[in-house]
Amino acid sequence: MPLARLTAPRARSPRLAWTLGLLIAGLGSALAQPEDIGIELPPIPDAVLAGQRTLEPDDWGGRFRPVKAESPAPSPTHLEVGPVTVEATIGVNLILEIAIDHLNRILTPFPNPQVRTVSEASTHVDGSALYVATASETPVTLFVSEASDPNQALSLTLAPRRIPPREIRLVLTEPLPSASPVAVPSAPGGGAAPDYVTALIEAMRALAREEIPEGYGLREARSQETVTCLQLGLETRRGQVLEGGDLWLVTALARNATDAELEIEEPACRADLDGDTVAVAAWPQVWLAPGEQVELYVAVRRPTPEERRPARPSLRRVGGR
Repeated sequence: MPLARLTAPRARSPRLAWTLGLLIAGLGSALAQPEDIGIELPPIPDAVLAGQRTLEPDDWGGRFRPVKAESPAPSPTHLEVGPVTVEATIGVNLILEIAIDHLNRILTPFPNPQVRTVSEASTHVDGSALYVATASETPVTLFVSEASDPNQALSLTLAPRRIPPREIRLVLTEPLPSASPVAVPSAPGGGAAPDYVTALIEAMRALAREEIPEGYGLREARSQETVTCLQLGLETRRGQVLEGGDLWLVTALARNATDAELEIEEPACRADLDGDTVAVAAWPQVWLAPGEQVELYVAVRRPTPEERRPARPSLRRVGGR
């Protein structure tokens, strides 16, 4: 077919061209406008946006219910730092953070704890609680054990930090083994038996090794439980009492208060307890330089209940009518 026949036909009249233009313009405007589906969305009032009113699900018709605006949550007025519970194992070193320049409290699992340390930190035992204070950032290392059983001890490394005071509660992962006390033989009335002397010597040796003899319980000496030495220039200071049945061991510090060398006269020392002093030993030496001090160990045989019974005074001694 010739190309001349594929061209658009020429408009035969101006009226036809004007009609075609109106149709094309109407079709374009219809395509440009979206179809109206008949849903009218109500405007949102400013009260709803401000939080003073709320639109309930059943109020699609534009009815609003007044509600009270919720006030913001009050800001906290204080901060709380509670105690920390830590599991501890005998013989395993435990690293804990404590506060520097504050008093820290450590609750130990021991009824009567004792502390061993070479640190410069201040330590104080009150019941089963241990109070620690330090002004240095140097770690504090210490061993805490029951006074009557130093073989079972907790190893602690305390790291000072710039934090509030701490309260730490130590809980043992395994219970402590219960040790059955061993009775210490007492001196017979007619003299010292070989077994009694051997037990006494072993107890003194245990004290020199900084150990608690088997079957004894350790506690601090009371004000009246002192050691007195009737020797000029020798001063004593009370220390500890180890109770073991009817035989007690009393420790004290002895110091040379003179300007010359002094030899301790052990028979001149006795314990101020109700009982008989049966042995006295100085450790580690008996010769003291001026100002030097050593430990004194005094063994006391406590009276039996029969011996504590009061005697009836004789009428011939007190006189009578």
